[in-house]
Amino acid sequence: MKKPKWDGRSRPANKAYDEGYNRIFGEKEQDQLKESYKQSLQNKKDRDPFNIKVKEEKMTPEQLKKIEERNGF
Repeated sequence: MKKPKWDGRSRPANKAYDEGYNRIFGEKEQDQLKESYKQSLQNKKDRDPFNIKVKEEKMTPEQLKKIEERNGF
């Protein structure tokens, strides 16, 4: 009886494959993941164009009255 041809997709499940997979894609330490997440949030916050503080100018009643008269309200 002939052995079926390898389809090129499936992977042989053996100890060597498992060890190689774990070495490459193994679990990271939780501390590393938390630190990476915190850095990602900080980077996102820094890139946010709507997170800019605007200086609020106080106007005197005279200035407000001038604007009111100018705009016709």
